[in-house]
Amino acid sequence: MIYTVTSTLPEMHAGRTKALLRRIALYNNELNVKQTILTTNYNPNYECVYSTFIRKNTLNEDTHIVNIYDWLSNFKLHNLNNVEVDISVHQPVRVKNYYAVPNYDKNCVRYYDNDNDRYILYRQYYPNSEIVKFEDYFVTGTKHKTERWEYNINGILHKITNYSPKFNKKLAENFYDLEGNIYCKKYYEDNEANKLEYIYTYKDGILNSIYKTEKDLFKYFFNCLFKKGDIVFNDARLLDRPLLDCKVDIKPILVFHNAHKVDGEIKNSYKYALNNSDKVTKYYLLTHSQQRDIQEEFNIENEKFTVIPHFIEKSNEIAEKKDQFVYLGRFNEQKQMPHLIKGFKKFNQHGFDTKLVLYGGTDIKEKDEIKKLVKENELENYVEIHDFTSNPGLAFRESLASLLTSKFEGFALTVMESINENCPTISYDIKYGPSEIIVDGENGYLIEANNIDAFADAMVKIKQNPLNNVENKKELSYESAVNNFKELINEVKKINI
Repeated sequence: MIYTVTSTLPEMHAGRTKALLRRIALYNNELNVKQTILTTNYNPNYECVYSTFIRKNTLNEDTHIVNIYDWLSNFKLHNLNNVEVDISVHQPVRVKNYYAVPNYDKNCVRYYDNDNDRYILYRQYYPNSEIVKFEDYFVTGTKHKTERWEYNINGILHKITNYSPKFNKKLAENFYDLEGNIYCKKYYEDNEANKLEYIYTYKDGILNSIYKTEKDLFKYFFNCLFKKGDIVFNDARLLDRPLLDCKVDIKPILVFHNAHKVDGEIKNSYKYALNNSDKVTKYYLLTHSQQRDIQEEFNIENEKFTVIPHFIEKSNEIAEKKDQFVYLGRFNEQKQMPHLIKGFKKFNQHGFDTKLVLYGGTDIKEKDEIKKLVKENELENYVEIHDFTSNPGLAFRESLASLLTSKFEGFALTVMESINENCPTISYDIKYGPSEIIVDGENGYLIEANNIDAFADAMVKIKQNPLNNVENKKELSYESAVNNFKELINEVKKINI
């Protein structure tokens, strides 16, 4: 059997999850190879995510997805068909003698004691809904919440969290299935560190097992599900240790979506994978240059590597160009967004009215920092900041060029996606990806890393002399990927363990 394990499958996602889902769909559609996806994060509303993926044809309807918490609950966490429960659950207010103060703009209601105006309850509702998402309880002598009750989108209780009166941090989490049965508890240290101490799991209401870390729980999950000879793709470095320490003789394929070094040092998250090559069947990399860099430091033979770049189906969509540059991606330190703003400022000083449109500002703190930088550079009339877009193809098609100023990447998926939509890319020449996608002066420009002046000059060049009818290299085509994946599976199946 073939599995893909990952820490999370968010509905709104960036490069890693997008690449994972594309790979699974290709195996299913082109090679008739079915996969089961295993996820290890907690999401009581995962059924909505799955439905969205199927509706958008991101995943096939017959793709099997197993979440560890749903599995612990004996599959009574996500699927209402597996339980007997009234989904039109009434959510009574459990406090008495109160008056309510609603805030409709923020979808919440605050409750106060009628006798002394003491704040006793806060209720947050799902957007455009009368279903409570969570409610916080307050007691005399404590300014912050002491207990939180959380509900799924059907109004069914799924978790109760107790908080430390002293540190305002979690003390315990109790997890409930759709029928109200407890199946998991987590306990935390009552101090500033707030380290997870124990995880208790229950079966039919009876204590079944105890774990000290989440990785121990993940390893137990894998040991229970895998059979000898199973092929397992792992897209999350968080899961390397529990996967490689699995007692079952499996064939792990570790998929590297990012650079393994930062500032010249091996990232901690990659050390276990690279120091335990004897437990790895294949390292699945996106670029040959990353393989060369790894082999310079680690004695890992060529046979352990497979290099398969991201792939894309050629787009035939067209759109009228707007006078704008575009950035799609996360707003974080890796992406070096200040370089983007400073480069655009230098471009703007040439007297252009061109806009800069940024997509990916979901982190409020990072978003506010970019807004501050935009204001400091007097670019408020030229820079637009948005959350992730549901139509990235259109955003690329409408733009003069896409921009990338990252410190590092695993492949720079957005560069390939941009060029596929006839939108050239201006990118720092970083590890890894841009130099294996961009042909300088043909489908974009490669700029010396951290050279903001040269980056701004390239923007001027694109503005004055646009690059038209740009294309990706043949090796990034969908057809090439089909052949690459077919060869990989056939090769791994022949490996004896």
